[in-house]
Amino acid sequence: MKKRLIQLIFTLFCCSFLVLLFLYSKECIALASNGLLIWYRNMIPSLFPFMVLSGFMVRSGLSYKIGQWLQPILGIFFRLPSHMLYAIFMGFLCGFPMGAKIVADMLEKEQITLKEGEFLLAFCNNIGPLYMFGYVIPLFDYQKAWRILVLMYLVPLGYGFYLRYFSPLIRKTFPLLSACSASKENLISPNYLSYFQQSLFSSIEQITLLGGCMVFFNCLLIFPKMLEFFLSQTMINSYYSPFLSAIFSSLIEIGGGLQQLSLISNKNNSLSLPVFLPLALLTFGGLSCIIQTCSILKNTGLKISTYIKHKFVQACIFILFIFIL
Repeated sequence: MKKRLIQLIFTLFCCSFLVLLFLYSKECIALASNGLLIWYRNMIPSLFPFMVLSGFMVRSGLSYKIGQWLQPILGIFFRLPSHMLYAIFMGFLCGFPMGAKIVADMLEKEQITLKEGEFLLAFCNNIGPLYMFGYVIPLFDYQKAWRILVLMYLVPLGYGFYLRYFSPLIRKTFPLLSACSASKENLISPNYLSYFQQSLFSSIEQITLLGGCMVFFNCLLIFPKMLEFFLSQTMINSYYSPFLSAIFSSLIEIGGGLQQLSLISNKNNSLSLPVFLPLALLTFGGLSCIIQTCSILKNTGLKISTYIKHKFVQACIFILFIFIL
């Protein structure tokens, strides 16, 4: 019965999407083009070099060396092995989906266990500072951008700190997380050219996948546009219908949704946009980011449902800020 219901839902969704593609072809093409431009202008320059470089360092074993350099700083707070500190540092520095990619690469090379990978993935797969400075902060014209950036990363860092020391599940695996095997140093190999080629091919596949997801999920934004139209026709007060549509869009594809939010905020000065709302939406990432992460984590054994739960909790923390501050 459950399988039939799911099949019916997907059938109705596909049929309705196909109809909208035909009836509103110009709008869908414009949405897809917007997704392609965001990928081309923002995602490739800010992500692809880091993807290649990080994959090379993980495959060659150089990540252990970098992790050792991070021990005097991050090691004091998290008390983790060097290679895990590297994953935390690169996950925050390079941004989504680098956190997931680094975890997947380390699992592939058997440098971490599933429990370690689940712990790292819970708070290391975030929107990167380059994306924040290059796209989000100019989009909303945030003043004192450094405060926004600090707040954006204090929440996941604090969440990771909480999991490390206060989560019963993580505390049970404390000996596992705190043990650093010196024998892993022999993973360093002089065959750097081969590792670079492997990282390059893997990064090309993954950045292309990200682009495909962005184009497809931007097309899906036709549904929130239709919702906005129907709300404006049926609601007594349609004042907030564009706002609700933009929130819905952000939950589908974060880049296009935030773009709609910024346009609404700029056009309607009387509609105040809480500063934490875009951050909450960015923290959760939307359906497109979840699918992208799921594709990167394929064959790793990590559960995407656990990842979604952790992202949802962090988004709720930002939503609490909306009501408190």
